[in-house]
Amino acid sequence: MTATITRHVRDTLALLQTSDILGKQEIRAEALLKKLEEELITVAVIGQFKRGKSALVNALLGEALLPVGIVPVTSAVTEIRYGTPGATVRYHNGLVRPTKIDQLSRFISEQENPDNHLGVSSVRIFSASPFLQEGLTFVDTPGVGSFHKHNSDAAYAFVRESDAVIFMLSVDTPINEIEIEFLRNTRMFAGKFFFAVNKIDTIDAPELQTYLDYCRNLLQRLMDTEDVTIFPLSAKTGAGVEQLKEKLLRECKTGIREILRESARLKLRDIVTEALAQIELYWKVLLMPPVILKRTLKQMSETLNDFRLQAEETVRALQADRKVVIPGLEEMLEARINECKLALTEAVTDIFGMDYHYEITDLELMDRTGDGFEMPLAEELGRRYIQTTERLFEDLQTTLNRVLLYRNDSTVEVVTRIYELNRMTRQLRRTRDLLENKEEA
Repeated sequence: MTATITRHVRDTLALLQTSDILGKQEIRAEALLKKLEEELITVAVIGQFKRGKSALVNALLGEALLPVGIVPVTSAVTEIRYGTPGATVRYHNGLVRPTKIDQLSRFISEQENPDNHLGVSSVRIFSASPFLQEGLTFVDTPGVGSFHKHNSDAAYAFVRESDAVIFMLSVDTPINEIEIEFLRNTRMFAGKFFFAVNKIDTIDAPELQTYLDYCRNLLQRLMDTEDVTIFPLSAKTGAGVEQLKEKLLRECKTGIREILRESARLKLRDIVTEALAQIELYWKVLLMPPVILKRTLKQMSETLNDFRLQAEETVRALQADRKVVIPGLEEMLEARINECKLALTEAVTDIFGMDYHYEITDLELMDRTGDGFEMPLAEELGRRYIQTTERLFEDLQTTLNRVLLYRNDSTVEVVTRIYELNRMTRQLRRTRDLLENKEEA
């Protein structure tokens, strides 16, 4: 069964790699194939804000890694993996910075990093907890439904990465519409669900039973199955935590292939659906009246010129120090290139209404002070920066002209592109229909 879904992913990836317009879906398919081949599983703790998600993660791992508080705390996705204790902060512009675990609240606390003004993409923690030794990645997500909309956005965005989910509820409030919507969204991507009801230490046994019965009946309807197991627990006192931990370890050890298979089926279906939607957008651009297409391409050209001016301004700012070695400058300029890629992606989406995806390079801090390591002058780094950004702009302009068939006088090339686009659409639709059938996929 797992071999079959792996073949579907591999075949779909090969198909996506033949296209200029499906880079985002290609990268997602590559990541999915790696997860299947290496049997990597991600378990995410998700739910509404203030349900005790971070406290439960700490309880399961047996150490206080994550900050907890009386107000919404978690503002960024936090991945926890097995390894030598330590932590890194990853930013949207690709920068990766090591940090001390006891300093994490500076980056993932809503109070210390309000509205994520630091631009944190995610935090990665390495822990020697035996709970992680089986190779799973454990993830704490921001809560949905709070005043801080970016927290909900981050949680929804990460749902696509989850293979198994601990959906967190709490006895201090019934399941509400926000949780129901989030659960329905999560069902589209995760292959296994565990339901935890927190704060059982705050009510008596009869009240708890009433609440559990209510939750079970509602969850069975929402999940369209009678097979719903709920784990009542208290992350504060530890009651019930061991039962959930034992179940998680047992399922992720003996049932990992089945979890991954179902998770991969759902994720591949989403990738294919997204690719078909992108092709539909592409067709709309292709069918633009020539006068509108010409105007749109002119707008893109003007936007690229604005980016060129910004790049030149960055280098002009280095003019006074052009013959000087500036520590950290190379890394800063590489981060600027990543920021440029993000801005270009946004510009193409705004102007053409379709994706143009760039891979953002991770920029980890390197020791450039060792013997034999000669740091380049600011002048040289500025020259490289201009060359790299200019290649980005030229490549984008060339690709847009090619995929939009602009100024193309070759009838054969135009017909071939349209034929290949139709062939790809048919294959993607067949794959999507196959994935809808669990038994065949």
